[in-house]
Amino acid sequence: MHWPAFKYFFIISSLLVSLPSIAETVYPLSLIDGLGKQVIIEQEPTKISSKTLFTDAVLLELVDDSSLSSLTDLANNPNYSAVKDILPKSVPLLALNVEMIIANRPDIVFAANWSDASKLAIIESAGIPVYRIQTPKTITEIEAEILRVGEIVNKNKAAKEVVAKMKARLTQDVIKPKQRLIALDYNPWGTSSGQDSTWDEVLEQAGLDNAIEGLVSDKYGQVPVSKEMVIVLNPDVLFIPAWVYGDKNGAEQFKQEVMSDPSLQSVTAIKEGRVYQMPHVLRSVYSQYIVDAVLFVNHSAYKKL
Repeated sequence: MHWPAFKYFFIISSLLVSLPSIAETVYPLSLIDGLGKQVIIEQEPTKISSKTLFTDAVLLELVDDSSLSSLTDLANNPNYSAVKDILPKSVPLLALNVEMIIANRPDIVFAANWSDASKLAIIESAGIPVYRIQTPKTITEIEAEILRVGEIVNKNKAAKEVVAKMKARLTQDVIKPKQRLIALDYNPWGTSSGQDSTWDEVLEQAGLDNAIEGLVSDKYGQVPVSKEMVIVLNPDVLFIPAWVYGDKNGAEQFKQEVMSDPSLQSVTAIKEGRVYQMPHVLRSVYSQYIVDAVLFVNHSAYKKL
């Protein structure tokens, strides 16, 4: 998932030139985290513990490896991590292990808004600041969180460069369709991602309409979708999982079921061969690498048209 070194040079340069002057972070820094808690960082962090996949990806772009005391234990998992191929060997991968984190004495811990609150409270009671990331759902929110992380670790310029690269890739590489297709996210457990989900944002950025747009979703952005509903919705494109947790052959079996089911043969996506298995690492990404998800969806739908 490395980005080309020169392809976006002029676009990125113009975006950076348009930005206001980039100031150094002033410490002590007081800010409000993703759960509305005040966090005070006394000085520039030189020892940083990342306990989210989001901050794993962002910090690897912003700081030297020597500044990282640990990354998440999922950072080398190909189904979840977008940075597994660029992990520094010198940085340990740790879960939210309270004892080890306190022993490492990082200057700051980045955690998720859904991380174990009791464990984070113990870390904070040891005098270690914890900043909880509010899981972003849109590209605008992702960009804002990247800039916030950059501010916290005094890497404002590097953070703005990451955001500029994202904008450049979306400007340069997204195919602009003459006519938008309708897409559906379909899986073996019978749900699809609707409004207020990262998937909905990916479709919008990729130039596709969500087949379940307007349907009521639960608090996780999910909408129940039966086989009969797929027939009624009749999407132009189907995106199905390339990996199913706990079932080695589940994704391939599901694909065969979808493609061979007699009742689904009238669905446009199946009839026209536009059924694509999406890698879980792209389906679940919410860092700067969401651009890779957008491009996968966009190119799958439109490159052959």
